[in-house]
Amino acid sequence: MTADIRILTLENKKEWDDLLFRCNNINLLQSWEYGEAKRNTEGWIPVRSLLLYLNKPMGVVQTLIKKIPLLGGIARINRAPLIITTEHESSIANTVVQILRFLRYYWVEQKKMILFIAPGIVQCEINEKILNKIGYHRIDKNAWTSIIIDLYSDEAILRQSLRQKWRNLLNKSERMGLTLELDNSNDGLSFLMSRYNRMMTEKNFAGPSEKLIREIKNVTSDKSSVQIMFAVKNGVRVGGIFVLGYIDTCHYLIGWNSPEGRIFQSNYLLLWHAILLFKEMGYHWFDLGGINEKLTPGITHFKRGLGGKEYTLIGEYEACPQGIFALLIGRIIKLGLKYS
Repeated sequence: MTADIRILTLENKKEWDDLLFRCNNINLLQSWEYGEAKRNTEGWIPVRSLLLYLNKPMGVVQTLIKKIPLLGGIARINRAPLIITTEHESSIANTVVQILRFLRYYWVEQKKMILFIAPGIVQCEINEKILNKIGYHRIDKNAWTSIIIDLYSDEAILRQSLRQKWRNLLNKSERMGLTLELDNSNDGLSFLMSRYNRMMTEKNFAGPSEKLIREIKNVTSDKSSVQIMFAVKNGVRVGGIFVLGYIDTCHYLIGWNSPEGRIFQSNYLLLWHAILLFKEMGYHWFDLGGINEKLTPGITHFKRGLGGKEYTLIGEYEACPQGIFALLIGRIIKLGLKYS
Protein backbone atom coordinates (compact mmCIF):
# COMPACT_ATOMS: atom_id res chain seq x y z
CA MET A 1 0.00 0.00 0.00
CA THR A 2 2.85 2.42 0.84
CA ALA A 3 4.28 1.91 -2.65
CA ASP A 4 1.03 3.23 -4.15
CA ILE A 5 1.24 6.52 -2.21
CA ARG A 6 3.13 9.45 -3.69
CA ILE A 7 4.10 12.69 -1.96
CA LEU A 8 4.12 16.05 -3.73
CA THR A 9 5.60 19.18 -2.10
CA LEU A 10 3.54 22.34 -2.53
CA GLU A 11 5.09 25.82 -2.73
CA ASN A 12 2.03 27.95 -3.51
CA LYS A 13 -0.24 29.36 -0.77
CA LYS A 14 -3.36 29.49 -2.94
CA GLU A 15 -2.89 25.87 -3.97
CA TRP A 16 -2.49 24.89 -0.31
CA ASP A 17 -5.56 26.83 0.80
CA ASP A 18 -7.64 25.41 -2.06
CA LEU A 19 -6.78 21.88 -0.93
CA LEU A 20 -7.64 22.66 2.70
CA PHE A 21 -11.08 23.85 1.58
CA ARG A 22 -11.67 20.22 0.55
CA CYS A 23 -10.68 18.80 3.96
CA ASN A 24 -12.48 18.14 7.23
CA ASN A 25 -11.29 19.34 10.66
CA ILE A 26 -9.28 22.29 9.38
CA ASN A 27 -7.14 23.87 12.09
CA LEU A 28 -4.76 26.78 12.56
CA LEU A 29 -1.71 24.57 13.09
CA GLN A 30 -1.97 23.33 9.51
CA SER A 31 -2.37 26.80 8.05
CA TRP A 32 0.16 28.36 5.72
CA GLU A 33 0.38 31.32 8.10
CA TYR A 34 1.26 29.16 11.12
CA GLY A 35 4.05 27.46 9.17
CA GLU A 36 5.50 30.82 8.12
CA ALA A 37 5.24 32.16 11.66
CA LYS A 38 7.16 29.14 13.01
CA ARG A 39 9.79 29.64 10.31
CA ASN A 40 10.25 33.32 11.15
CA THR A 41 10.20 33.03 14.94
CA GLU A 42 11.77 29.64 15.72
CA GLY A 43 13.62 28.52 12.62
CA TRP A 44 11.38 25.58 11.71
CA ILE A 45 11.12 24.83 8.00
CA PRO A 46 7.51 24.16 6.91
CA VAL A 47 7.06 21.43 4.32
CA ARG A 48 3.56 21.30 2.81
CA SER A 49 2.73 17.99 1.21
CA LEU A 50 -0.07 16.60 -0.91
CA LEU A 51 -0.43 12.83 -0.62
CA LEU A 52 -1.79 10.91 -3.59
CA TYR A 53 -2.97 7.30 -3.74
CA LEU A 54 -2.84 5.91 -7.27
CA ASN A 55 -2.44 9.56 -8.35
CA LYS A 56 -5.68 10.62 -6.64
CA PRO A 57 -5.46 13.24 -3.82
CA MET A 58 -6.07 11.67 -0.41
CA GLY A 59 -4.74 14.14 2.15
CA VAL A 60 -2.45 17.02 3.06
CA VAL A 61 0.15 17.47 5.79
CA GLN A 62 2.22 20.42 6.93
CA THR A 63 5.42 19.17 8.57
CA LEU A 64 7.84 21.39 10.46
CA ILE A 65 11.44 20.23 10.21
CA LYS A 66 14.82 21.13 11.66
CA LYS A 67 17.88 19.50 10.16
CA ILE A 68 20.68 18.36 12.44
CA PRO A 69 24.08 17.71 10.78
CA LEU A 70 25.06 14.03 10.80
CA LEU A 71 21.89 13.11 12.71
CA GLY A 72 19.17 13.65 10.12
CA GLY A 73 16.86 15.97 12.02
CA ILE A 74 13.45 16.42 13.58
CA ALA A 75 10.09 16.35 11.82
CA ARG A 76 7.02 17.60 13.72
CA ILE A 77 3.40 17.24 12.64
CA ASN A 78 0.50 18.67 14.63
CA ARG A 79 -3.24 18.16 13.96
CA ALA A 80 -2.68 16.28 10.70
CA PRO A 81 -3.05 14.50 8.34
CA LEU A 82 -6.08 16.34 6.96
CA ILE A 83 -8.14 14.08 4.74
CA ILE A 84 -9.54 15.33 1.45
CA THR A 85 -13.24 14.56 1.62
CA THR A 86 -14.78 11.96 -0.64
CA GLU A 87 -18.17 10.33 -0.98
CA HIS A 88 -16.93 7.40 1.11
CA GLU A 89 -16.80 8.87 4.61
CA SER A 90 -16.56 5.39 6.17
CA SER A 91 -13.07 5.00 4.69
CA ILE A 92 -11.59 8.06 6.43
CA ALA A 93 -10.13 6.10 9.37
CA ASN A 94 -8.51 3.64 6.98
CA THR A 95 -7.12 6.51 4.91
CA VAL A 96 -5.61 8.10 8.03
CA VAL A 97 -3.86 4.85 8.94
CA GLN A 98 -2.48 4.53 5.39
CA ILE A 99 -1.11 8.07 5.52
CA LEU A 100 0.39 7.66 9.00
CA ARG A 101 2.16 4.50 7.85
CA PHE A 102 3.50 6.34 4.82
CA LEU A 103 4.62 9.38 6.87
CA ARG A 104 6.66 7.12 9.13
CA TYR A 105 8.22 5.45 6.08
CA TYR A 106 8.97 8.80 4.42
CA TRP A 107 10.34 10.84 7.35
CA VAL A 108 11.86 8.10 9.51
CA GLU A 109 13.01 5.35 7.17
CA GLN A 110 13.84 7.45 4.10
CA LYS A 111 14.86 10.81 5.61
CA LYS A 112 16.30 9.31 8.82
CA MET A 113 14.53 11.89 10.97
CA ILE A 114 12.88 11.57 14.37
CA LEU A 115 9.16 12.14 13.84
CA PHE A 116 6.96 13.71 16.51
CA ILE A 117 3.29 13.68 15.59
CA ALA A 118 0.01 14.65 17.25
CA PRO A 119 -2.61 13.49 14.73
CA GLY A 120 -5.88 15.36 14.43
CA ILE A 121 -7.74 12.16 15.26
CA VAL A 122 -10.37 11.85 17.97
CA GLN A 123 -9.94 8.96 20.38
CA CYS A 124 -12.96 7.03 19.17
CA GLU A 125 -11.75 6.84 15.54
CA ILE A 126 -8.38 5.07 15.88
CA ASN A 127 -6.91 3.46 18.98
CA GLU A 128 -3.37 3.45 20.33
CA LYS A 129 -2.82 -0.23 19.47
CA ILE A 130 -3.20 0.49 15.76
CA LEU A 131 -0.62 3.27 15.96
CA ASN A 132 1.75 1.02 17.90
CA LYS A 133 1.38 -1.62 15.22
CA ILE A 134 2.50 0.74 12.46
CA GLY A 135 5.50 1.97 14.44
CA TYR A 136 4.37 4.89 16.61
CA HIS A 137 4.83 5.12 20.38
CA ARG A 138 2.87 7.36 22.76
CA ILE A 139 4.97 10.07 24.45
CA ASP A 140 2.35 12.20 26.23
CA LYS A 141 -0.69 10.92 28.09
CA ASN A 142 -2.30 14.38 28.24
CA ALA A 143 -4.39 14.41 25.08
CA TRP A 144 -5.63 17.69 23.59
CA THR A 145 -9.24 18.41 24.45
CA SER A 146 -11.30 21.32 23.13
CA ILE A 147 -14.84 22.44 22.33
CA ILE A 148 -16.20 23.43 18.94
CA ILE A 149 -19.37 25.38 18.13
CA ASP A 150 -21.36 25.06 14.91
CA LEU A 151 -21.90 28.62 13.67
CA TYR A 152 -24.36 27.48 11.02
CA SER A 153 -27.00 27.29 13.77
CA ASP A 154 -29.35 30.26 14.09
CA GLU A 155 -28.40 32.90 16.66
CA ALA A 156 -31.47 32.03 18.72
CA ILE A 157 -30.43 28.36 18.81
CA LEU A 158 -26.85 29.28 19.76
CA ARG A 159 -28.14 31.36 22.66
CA GLN A 160 -30.55 28.68 23.72
CA SER A 161 -27.67 26.16 23.70
CA LEU A 162 -25.81 28.14 26.37
CA ARG A 163 -25.98 26.62 29.81
CA GLN A 164 -28.40 28.44 32.07
CA LYS A 165 -25.79 30.01 34.36
CA TRP A 166 -23.66 31.11 31.38
CA ARG A 167 -26.71 32.71 29.75
CA ASN A 168 -27.64 34.46 33.00
CA LEU A 169 -24.16 35.96 33.33
CA LEU A 170 -24.27 37.06 29.68
CA ASN A 171 -27.61 38.77 30.40
CA LYS A 172 -26.02 40.46 33.41
CA SER A 173 -23.07 41.66 31.36
CA GLU A 174 -25.38 43.09 28.71
CA ARG A 175 -27.00 45.26 31.39
CA MET A 176 -23.70 46.66 32.67
CA GLY A 177 -23.32 49.40 30.06
CA LEU A 178 -20.19 47.98 28.46
CA THR A 179 -19.27 49.01 24.93
CA LEU A 180 -17.33 46.89 22.44
CA GLU A 181 -14.23 48.13 20.66
CA LEU A 182 -12.47 46.46 17.71
CA ASP A 183 -8.79 47.35 17.50
CA ASN A 184 -6.90 45.04 15.14
CA SER A 185 -3.85 47.31 15.02
CA ASN A 186 -0.41 46.41 16.37
CA ASP A 187 -1.09 48.79 19.25
CA GLY A 188 -4.27 46.89 20.05
CA LEU A 189 -2.36 43.61 20.10
CA SER A 190 0.39 45.13 22.27
CA PHE A 191 -2.18 46.30 24.82
CA LEU A 192 -3.85 42.88 24.94
CA MET A 193 -0.61 40.86 25.09
CA SER A 194 0.84 42.99 27.92
CA ARG A 195 -2.23 42.24 30.06
CA TYR A 196 -2.33 38.59 28.98
CA ASN A 197 1.36 38.03 29.80
CA ARG A 198 0.83 39.55 33.25
CA MET A 199 -2.21 37.31 33.79
CA MET A 200 -0.21 34.19 32.81
CA THR A 201 2.42 35.08 35.41
CA GLU A 202 -0.11 35.79 38.15
CA LYS A 203 -2.16 32.65 37.49
CA ASN A 204 0.81 30.41 36.63
CA PHE A 205 -0.30 29.00 33.29
CA ALA A 206 1.24 28.90 29.81
CA GLY A 207 -0.42 30.23 26.67
CA PRO A 208 0.73 31.10 23.15
CA SER A 209 3.92 33.16 23.06
CA GLU A 210 3.63 36.84 22.16
CA LYS A 211 6.33 36.46 19.52
CA LEU A 212 4.41 33.70 17.73
CA ILE A 213 1.05 35.49 18.01
CA ARG A 214 2.54 38.68 16.58
CA GLU A 215 4.09 36.86 13.66
CA ILE A 216 0.90 34.96 12.83
CA LYS A 217 -0.90 38.31 12.72
CA ASN A 218 1.85 39.83 10.57
CA VAL A 219 1.87 37.06 7.95
CA THR A 220 -1.93 36.75 7.72
CA SER A 221 -2.92 38.25 4.38
CA ASP A 222 -6.67 38.37 5.08
CA LYS A 223 -6.68 41.01 7.81
CA SER A 224 -10.43 40.62 8.39
CA SER A 225 -9.75 37.16 9.84
CA VAL A 226 -7.75 38.76 12.69
CA GLN A 227 -10.12 40.20 15.29
CA ILE A 228 -9.04 41.85 18.56
CA MET A 229 -12.03 42.93 20.64
CA PHE A 230 -12.17 44.89 23.90
CA ALA A 231 -14.90 45.48 26.45
CA VAL A 232 -14.86 49.11 27.57
CA LYS A 233 -16.40 50.71 30.67
CA ASN A 234 -16.29 54.49 31.11
CA GLY A 235 -13.54 54.74 28.51
CA VAL A 236 -11.36 52.06 30.14
CA ARG A 237 -10.65 48.65 28.62
CA VAL A 238 -11.61 45.98 31.16
CA GLY A 239 -11.29 42.83 29.05
CA GLY A 240 -10.13 41.65 25.66
CA ILE A 241 -9.91 38.67 23.30
CA PHE A 242 -8.00 37.68 20.17
CA VAL A 243 -9.72 35.38 17.64
CA LEU A 244 -8.21 34.25 14.35
CA GLY A 245 -10.16 32.74 11.46
CA TYR A 246 -8.78 30.33 8.88
CA ILE A 247 -10.70 28.77 5.95
CA ASP A 248 -13.98 27.73 7.69
CA THR A 249 -12.83 27.66 11.34
CA CYS A 250 -12.01 30.45 13.81
CA HIS A 251 -9.85 29.93 16.88
CA TYR A 252 -10.14 31.61 20.28
CA LEU A 253 -6.45 32.20 21.10
CA ILE A 254 -6.20 34.88 23.80
CA GLY A 255 -8.57 36.04 26.53
CA TRP A 256 -7.89 38.63 29.24
CA ASN A 257 -10.18 39.89 32.00
CA SER A 258 -9.28 42.60 34.53
CA PRO A 259 -10.62 42.63 38.11
CA GLU A 260 -13.16 45.23 36.96
CA GLY A 261 -13.97 43.08 33.94
CA ARG A 262 -14.77 40.16 36.22
CA ILE A 263 -17.26 42.34 38.09
CA PHE A 264 -18.93 43.28 34.79
CA GLN A 265 -18.66 39.70 33.39
CA SER A 266 -16.95 41.18 30.33
CA ASN A 267 -15.54 37.83 29.15
CA TYR A 268 -19.09 36.55 28.59
CA LEU A 269 -20.02 39.55 26.48
CA LEU A 270 -16.78 39.45 24.48
CA LEU A 271 -16.89 35.79 23.58
CA TRP A 272 -20.57 35.89 22.68
CA HIS A 273 -20.08 38.84 20.34
CA ALA A 274 -16.98 37.23 18.81
CA ILE A 275 -19.11 34.18 17.99
CA LEU A 276 -21.73 36.39 16.36
CA LEU A 277 -19.09 38.37 14.44
CA PHE A 278 -17.45 35.30 12.90
CA LYS A 279 -20.85 33.77 12.21
CA GLU A 280 -21.76 36.91 10.25
CA MET A 281 -18.45 36.66 8.39
CA GLY A 282 -19.46 33.21 7.15
CA TYR A 283 -17.30 30.87 9.24
CA HIS A 284 -18.68 27.42 10.01
CA TRP A 285 -16.86 26.48 13.22
CA PHE A 286 -15.70 28.32 16.34
CA ASP A 287 -12.99 26.39 18.24
CA LEU A 288 -12.74 27.49 21.87
CA GLY A 289 -9.21 26.16 22.38
CA GLY A 290 -7.84 23.74 24.92
CA ILE A 291 -9.53 22.73 28.15
CA ASN A 292 -8.08 20.80 31.07
CA GLU A 293 -10.05 20.04 34.22
CA LYS A 294 -6.90 19.58 36.35
CA LEU A 295 -4.73 22.47 35.14
CA THR A 296 -7.37 25.10 34.29
CA PRO A 297 -10.67 24.08 35.91
CA GLY A 298 -12.11 27.62 35.85
CA ILE A 299 -11.40 28.13 32.13
CA THR A 300 -12.74 24.66 31.38
CA HIS A 301 -15.98 25.36 33.25
CA PHE A 302 -16.34 28.71 31.45
CA LYS A 303 -15.88 27.22 27.98
CA ARG A 304 -18.20 24.30 28.64
CA GLY A 305 -20.91 26.80 29.46
CA LEU A 306 -21.20 27.67 25.77
CA GLY A 307 -22.71 24.26 25.07
CA GLY A 308 -20.51 23.26 22.14
CA LYS A 309 -19.30 19.80 21.14
CA GLU A 310 -16.34 18.54 23.16
CA TYR A 311 -13.64 16.46 21.47
CA THR A 312 -10.44 14.77 22.61
CA LEU A 313 -7.61 13.85 20.25
CA ILE A 314 -5.60 10.65 20.40
CA GLY A 315 -2.41 12.22 21.80
CA GLU A 316 1.23 12.70 20.83
CA TYR A 317 3.49 10.00 19.37
CA GLU A 318 7.02 9.52 18.13
CA ALA A 319 8.78 7.30 15.59
CA CYS A 320 12.56 6.99 15.48
CA PRO A 321 15.09 5.46 13.10
CA GLN A 322 16.42 2.12 14.25
CA GLY A 323 19.47 2.00 16.46
CA ILE A 324 20.43 2.83 20.06
CA PHE A 325 22.09 6.09 19.02
CA ALA A 326 18.95 7.39 17.33
CA LEU A 327 16.84 6.45 20.36
CA LEU A 328 19.27 8.26 22.68
CA ILE A 329 19.16 11.40 20.54
CA GLY A 330 15.36 11.19 20.56
CA ARG A 331 15.28 11.13 24.36
CA ILE A 332 17.63 14.14 24.57
CA ILE A 333 15.53 16.09 22.10
CA LYS A 334 12.32 15.42 24.05
CA LEU A 335 13.86 16.76 27.25
CA GLY A 336 14.40 20.16 25.67
CA LEU A 337 11.65 20.24 23.06
CA LYS A 338 8.41 22.03 23.72
CA TYR A 339 5.83 20.47 21.42
CA SER A 340 4.08 22.92 19.09
